[in-house]
Amino acid sequence: MAHDTLVVVGDRFEEFLGTRGTVSVSALSERLRSGDVPPGSVVVAGQGMSAAQRHELERLAGPDGPDVRITGGGARSAGRRLTHKHVPKNEMITAPERAGENRFVAALLVDEHADTLEDHLTGLHIPGIALTEAARQTWTAVTERFFLGEASPKVRFVLSSFSSTFHRYVFPLPATVEYALLQRTDNAMEQVFRCLVTVRQNNAVAAEIEAEYRVIDERICAKQEAMAARASVGAALSRHTREGVDAAAG
Repeated sequence: MAHDTLVVVGDRFEEFLGTRGTVSVSALSERLRSGDVPPGSVVVAGQGMSAAQRHELERLAGPDGPDVRITGGGARSAGRRLTHKHVPKNEMITAPERAGENRFVAALLVDEHADTLEDHLTGLHIPGIALTEAARQTWTAVTERFFLGEASPKVRFVLSSFSSTFHRYVFPLPATVEYALLQRTDNAMEQVFRCLVTVRQNNAVAAEIEAEYRVIDERICAKQEAMAARASVGAALSRHTREGVDAAAG
């Protein structure tokens, strides 16, 4: 029997699953259980699967199952400390690795039920808003892992500027997210980073996100934010009070 080469993606990418050579994770699981996957087949892990689904596929294709190799993408996300996401399904990258001086790379790892996809998934591609969140997680993870380290005091990330360019669709296939540090400035109050995050798929640049963000000691940032909140509430109350007086006088 001839072997197959298939790309497996999450069930919710229904339109993409109309593309030849693709299979949903549910359908592939059933085929592995029933022995309907020819020995020697290669399964490329695309996007949309949960960690539990990926592990289940590996179990079904394991030593006691058919001779099927699962490849592509990453099986484990970067984790809460690096991504600053509290719910595992919302973690969208693997732990970044160093790829050169001030360059780092992670695999895109999208769960179809992540918060940026759960309420908006149309067409065949991954929405741009999901890619921007993956970029945010990438610069956060790189900074936490390589520029701050576990011994660093608690900090907050404050976004100063952000711009994005989308060159082509990103489909639910293996992709990478690459971080390049463009500039770093340190002072007693904060660290300022400017970076370029590039999403690549099939060796082509699909999206570029440039951002500047500030990393501030959590205690200092909390005080700054509280002062700004008080000033903003005061301004809002003053404005609405004046409008109420003017309306009454009119």
